[in-house]
Amino acid sequence: MAVRSTLPTHSASDIREILRGLPTATGYRVTVKPLRYRTAPHLQAFTFWDEPEMVLQVPEPFRPFRELVDLGADGTPLVLFRTRRDVIRFLYLHEFCHWWLYLTHGWGSSAEIACDRYAFANYRRRGPVRPPALRGRGERAA
Repeated sequence: MAVRSTLPTHSASDIREILRGLPTATGYRVTVKPLRYRTAPHLQAFTFWDEPEMVLQVPEPFRPFRELVDLGADGTPLVLFRTRRDVIRFLYLHEFCHWWLYLTHGWGSSAEIACDRYAFANYRRRGPVRPPALRGRGERAA
């Protein structure tokens, strides 16, 4: 996985270190760039299927912020993002989930709640993180 960064505070090697232990989106480039916001910092990322790339945007200037994360039946917590590292890991895991679902189920950009759940459960985890283990309708857990 190639990594590019135009974030003034983080080089490509810094981003690789932040993503270490997370599953790899093989064949995709991860680009981290600043997000210039008007009123308040927020989360924003994209996965481009045509040109295999994930773009993660980190709010600049950065200050800790809270964002509502939709976990479906598990609620909508107001999640605190204290550092750029938290933002980068959360956004990467969310976009990785979309990539994984595209490869395994053909879902592409659907399943926002499933991807938010996966990212929320893993973005602060220490050690290796496994790819999502999502079940289709009618499937039982192994």
